Amino acid sequence: MKQSKFNFATVFSLMVLLAFSYIAFMGLVYWREGDVLLPAAITVAFIAIVIVCIIVMCRSKATRWRRIGTIGQAVFGAVILVAFIAAAIPFTNFMDVLAKQKRFSTEIDNMLESATQLDEQYQQYVERRISDYKDMLTLVSNGRSIRPTEYQELLGNVRGSSDRQKIEKLAESLRLKLVPDSMSEVQEERLDWIGSASSKSVWNISLPRNIAAINEQVSHWENIYAGYSDFRFKGETAEPFYSEDFESDLQSLTNKYTRLHAPSLLAIAIALLCFFIMLLPYWMTERDVAGRTSKGVSVYE
Repeated sequence: MKQSKFNFATVFSLMVLLAFSYIAFMGLVYWREGDVLLPAAITVAFIAIVIVCIIVMCRSKATRWRRIGTIGQAVFGAVILVAFIAAAIPFTNFMDVLAKQKRFSTEIDNMLESATQLDEQYQQYVERRISDYKDMLTLVSNGRSIRPTEYQELLGNVRGSSDRQKIEKLAESLRLKLVPDSMSEVQEERLDWIGSASSKSVWNISLPRNIAAINEQVSHWENIYAGYSDFRFKGETAEPFYSEDFESDLQSLTNKYTRLHAPSLLAIAIALLCFFIMLLPYWMTERDVAGRTSKGVSVYE
């Protein structure tokens, strides 16, 4: 019966250790923005420390292994306690992520939707800008006799049988500058990327990497379109393209989980509970007595 209880306590404590370790691991993954190598190494080290300490405590209690007394066992127990309290820091980090998972999902949806509609917004910007440019040139044409110097600078050297033809020709030249042939390739690349970044489950270890990529890609896309729209013909006063739809709290949410902070009271309470559960195999181990060990009797018999 003692052996059966010991085995159950060992299996149960191991399951609790793995569950706690996985949540702490996820907190480390978010801290590292999707990098899994360092979090995996830290998690494996944590599990190894706890298991080794428990084994040493149980063996020393059962057989006075290496003559580690009660004080030595308490020291190893303290090591386990410190390890769990330290692990409560990344544990808290992932708990914070879980608490904000709806906000993450909403912000990602909004960002991806805005990215999908970016071409339409830019096309509207192009049409508006060409319309403003044509209106400006029309005013210059109508004021030809009043401001001949300005007319000469903007329309005088343009080939065309009429000012209207010249204006249309300049408008088409502006369109080609604002919408170059390379834009279609950029659009296809972006739409393909959006399709691959659709997963929004906070339990997916690729999500923090996707969030970091979204923040990076948003700036990249805006810079591309701003670069296209930065061109100006003489006389234009237009501002480069900018999409307000890309403004979100996603970056501020990212900043919160990439900065570890003190563990919450709930995380500490869970860590302490797991610590006591990890001691179950130690408590279930029958203590050695001098008479039994001198006769070589096994403590588990």
